[in-house]
Formats: sequence, C-alpha cells, structure tokens
Amino acid sequence: MPEILELQARFLSGELTELPDGCVSREIGRSWKRLRSKNISQSRGFSRPADNAAPAMSEALVQSIRKIGPQLRSLAGNPDECICVLIDAAGTLAAFDGGEVITRRLAGSGWRSAMSFLEDHAGSNALDLCLRDRAPARTGTSDHTVEALHDIVIFAHPLLAQNGEPLGGLGLLMQADGNPGDARSVIAISAMMLELMLQVDISNTNLERLFAEQKAIANAMKDGTMVVNRAGVIEYMNLPACRILKVDPEQSIGRRLADVLGFEPVIAPIFESGIGYSDEEVRIRNEFANLHLVDTAVPIKDGAGRVLSVVNTFREFGSVARVTQKFGGNQAHYSFDSIIGRSPALLHAVATARKAAVGSSNVLINGESGTGKELFAQGIHLASARSGGPFVAVNCAALPRDLIEAELFGYMPGSFTGAHKSGRPGKFEIASGGTIFLDEISEMPMDVQAKLLRVLQEREVTRLGASDPLPVDVRVVAALNQNIRDLVAARLFREDLFYRLNVIEITVPALRDREGDIRLLLQHYLHHYAHLLKKPAKGFAERVLDRLEAYSWPGNVRELQNVVERMVNFSDDALIDSDVELAGEERGHGSAPAGNPARSDPVLTLAELEHDAVRNALALARYNVTRAAELLGTTKPRLYRMIKRHGIRLERTGSQF
Repeated sequence: MPEILELQARFLSGELTELPDGCVSREIGRSWKRLRSKNISQSRGFSRPADNAAPAMSEALVQSIRKIGPQLRSLAGNPDECICVLIDAAGTLAAFDGGEVITRRLAGSGWRSAMSFLEDHAGSNALDLCLRDRAPARTGTSDHTVEALHDIVIFAHPLLAQNGEPLGGLGLLMQADGNPGDARSVIAISAMMLELMLQVDISNTNLERLFAEQKAIANAMKDGTMVVNRAGVIEYMNLPACRILKVDPEQSIGRRLADVLGFEPVIAPIFESGIGYSDEEVRIRNEFANLHLVDTAVPIKDGAGRVLSVVNTFREFGSVARVTQKFGGNQAHYSFDSIIGRSPALLHAVATARKAAVGSSNVLINGESGTGKELFAQGIHLASARSGGPFVAVNCAALPRDLIEAELFGYMPGSFTGAHKSGRPGKFEIASGGTIFLDEISEMPMDVQAKLLRVLQEREVTRLGASDPLPVDVRVVAALNQNIRDLVAARLFREDLFYRLNVIEITVPALRDREGDIRLLLQHYLHHYAHLLKKPAKGFAERVLDRLEAYSWPGNVRELQNVVERMVNFSDDALIDSDVELAGEERGHGSAPAGNPARSDPVLTLAELEHDAVRNALALARYNVTRAAELLGTTKPRLYRMIKRHGIRLERTGSQF
C-alpha cells in the first residue's frame, strides 16, 4: 500500500502525468484525475463544506438507520469496527450508527453530523462514486485520498428513484483488517429496502402536496363542492359549499348530509337510479334552509355500475345570473354623453333624467317612436347606483301574448307545452340588482298589467307553476309612444299601474321640436357611416342641409339615421350634393288619413267601407295594430288579414329606442 499512496501523491501533485496500467480501478483513476484538476491533494481529514447545508432526508429513513444500524454492522462483521451511514442526494451525512472505537478515531479527523462525502471534501470514496455512477461501489484503503480512511474499506449502494435519479446512498465503513463477511450483500439488500421506503415516503409526500393543492383550488372556486358516499355521509366539502349551505366544515364532514342540512338532499335518488344531472335549478325553502341553487350531480360508479358516491357541485342562483348578465348582453352601453343635441327641449329632458338617476323610483318615459327612449333608459341606469347590475330591455309589443307572462316572470318545469324541462327565470329575476326597461308598455295585456302591479308593490315575483314568490330588487323604467292618460281614460291601461309607474315622468322631444339638433345629428351619422362603409363623404351641400333641416322627420332620429346611411352608401364624393327620397314627403305625412277618392255613386261597397274603417282605425291608433284591433272590435290576426287584403301599408314599425 505505501507504494500506491506514494503514486497517488505524485499523481495528485502533477509530478506524475499518467497512472500505470492496472494500479487502480478505472473509477478511482477518474476520481483522482478530477481531484488533480481541482488542485486537491492528499489530506489528513475531512473538510467542511462552505454552505454546510442540512441533509435532505426523511425523518422516517433517519430513524430506520438508527434502528437497523446495529443489525447491519453485526451481519457485516465486527460491529465495533463498522459504521453504517446514510447520505442524501447531495452527499451529506444524514444519519449514522457506528462502533465506539472506529467512530472515536474518525471524530478526530473531522467526522461530524452533516459532513459531506463528496470527493471535494472527503476525497475519493465509494459513497461519492455510488452517487456519481448510480451503481454499487467499493473502495479500499489505498483508493482513499484522505489519510483518515487509509485503513478503512467502504461498501456503498445508491438509493434511486423510479426515474433513476439518486435519492441518496447507504454505506458501510469497516476496518481493513476486519472480516468483511457478507458486507456487500447486506448493504445491497438493505439499500433496496430503504429505497422502497424512500420511494413510498416520496409518494406520500407528493400525494399530500397534491391533496393540499387540490384543496386550495377547490376552496378558491366559487362553486360549492361536496362528495357524499352511498351511506349519505359527507366525505368532503369545500369552503364555498360550507358558506352556501351555512354549515361548519369541521362538524359536517363525516356526518350524514340529511342530518347536517335537516332535510333529505336532492341527490339521494341518484344512488338508486345511477343517473346524475347537470345545471339544474334547485329551490329548497323550509324551516331549515332557503336555498336557490344551480346544481350538478355526477355519480361515481364501480365496475358493476353501482353508485359509490356522488360529486355534487352547486352555485347560488344569483351569482350564475350575474355571470349570464355579464356575457349575455344584459348590459347598458349608452350613457347620457351618448345623447347628441343641444336644443333646450332635449337638454331639459336630459337634466330631468340625470336627477331621476340619482334615486331609485320608477320612471316613465314618453316620446314618439325613434326619439331615443332606450338611450335615456340606459343613461339613467349607468348614472345610478345600480350601474354595476344588469340592464334588461323588454319590448312588450314584440312578446307573444300567450308567452309574455312567462317571459317576464319565469316558469317552472312543465308549466305549459313547450316549456323547458328545467324551467326558466323571467326577465325580472334576471334584472334583479339592476334595471328593467319595459318598452311599449302600453302593449301589455290587462291581465299581465295586474300581475306587474303586484310585482311593483311586493317586490317579488312568482313563476308560472310555482307557489313560492322570489324576492327581486329591480328598478323599473317604462316607455311608450302614446298618450298614456288617454289610454287610462279609455280603460286600455290600468290607472293604478299608471300611478305606480309614473313616479318620475320624462318626455323625450320629437326631432322636429329640437331646434338646431338636426345638423348636429346629420354630421355625427355622416362621420359614423363614412368610416363604417369606407366612403369619402365628409359633409353635405348647403341646399341638402336646408332641405333635411326643413323636413318634419316623422320617424325622428331613427329615420334620420336611416336616411344618412342611405345617402352615404350612394355617395362617392366628399360632399353629398344629391337629393334623397324622404318617406314622409312621399306619403304626405301630417295629413289626415284619407279614404277612397270621391265617388259619383253615393253608396260605398262593403269592401270600401272595410278599407276606410281599417285605415281610420290604424291612423287613430298611430298604426298600433293591437290597439286598432280593439277599436274595430276584432282580433289582431283578422285585422292583419284585412290589411293584407286591401294592400294597406303599415307606417309604424317596432322601436328599439
């Protein structure tokens, strides 16, 4: 051995450039070359790492070494001359169990807890090699470059993860003059056992981490989540579920759901039927709870199809409605700043609307078709404290008479033929927390007016087919284009509903009454459509402006918008100088409804009488077909047939304002 140690010293110092063939193993030769490249020569003892990091090894394995260490030393040879060591993946000593004599001797050379067995600090040794090569290793006395190990033989075996990465190593240090016995086999078997323990420990740690992450994710969700087993016992419940159900998680998990809630849960039949459901509306109202949820239940089955548990997720109906409102178009987009004009009549209407927006009282907006009543309604909503809530616009004239109640107030499953199987919320429920705009409210049937009055008084709605009312927090803004007082006098609109709606009345002026606004609107829509249609138009010729300004605009702003769009479409110049047909001029707008031309025959035919009656009724009702049918004492479908038969042109169209 002295010759090998002298060869080792000369090689590490650089005096000897190559090692003689066969003097040491290939692994030791590579280790010596690495040490020489780092200018690390022979040393008397172990050096301390600069960081001196604590070992990264599970406490279970550390305790295992302390328990099995004495048995390993006995099986390997003389237990007093052996040390059993456990190192982590960084080569740091995590635990050891050793005989008193050998431990005392090594302690004088720097042996200590958390020392490093990497070759930079402990020279060439089997523990470093087993980590580096991920294979069992043995180093003898003369292989070691640290003097304290010159009479020590080391057997080492790596502890590997399933992917082959080193997790640590197990080693036996023995006196060279002792009997090694079955040390190599003992250390290999022990290492495999510890490797399995370490992998299980890592798996458990990963499972704990995964469970903690999933728990954090579940608690961060807005949906309540529950897992209920076949016995009806709650196995898991996240924090949102506890909040929604108003229960304590510590006192709920492990108990029957029926006992926690005080009633039999709606998911109970799933354990027998095996059929779950998705996004069903659930209402529970009794002495124990008042819940309104959107609920999903997914059964978990075994291989035989038997339901083992149910994963139940649910969310408060109000929060689902708010999301639907946000992405379903139930939002206002136009503020008061979107209203173009500076005429005194318009500015007065806007000022009144701004004052109305501050409060929460119901508002009634009067104005001809096309004047922009919905713009005012949206402006009131956006300027109010409800601006963060939904804005739901309903055109009462566009709703089918037999469905208007279901649309406004909602319905339960099976309420009528064609009803959705899970029922539907009505417009009032959807608008809760915000504003509902009832356009053309004069078209609402009398029986529905009575139910609307009750909603306004009680602030709650009852769905079709339901018995329990639902509270709603909604502000009503209504609009119509007729003289509502005349309708009340003619008993075509409920007087009590009129007084309930007409807390604040706003009259939107007709365009012909807005002095100076026509030119502003013409220029505004010209820029809008020129950009939209990619046309060069930038202005109107003065004679065109004079003619448009003198026109009475029976269709108000909507008609003006339509005319400008048509003119821009047909213009290829920067200045629009061409005439445009104006529908009101063509019809002789403003004249009394005309019958047939004068006849020499004093007797009119029945067809002529019907023609004149229909024309007169439509004119008196301002081309409102429903009202005209009531004036004639006939039905709306029959009136439409008469209009078609006589070729009468309907002058009034539905309003979006």
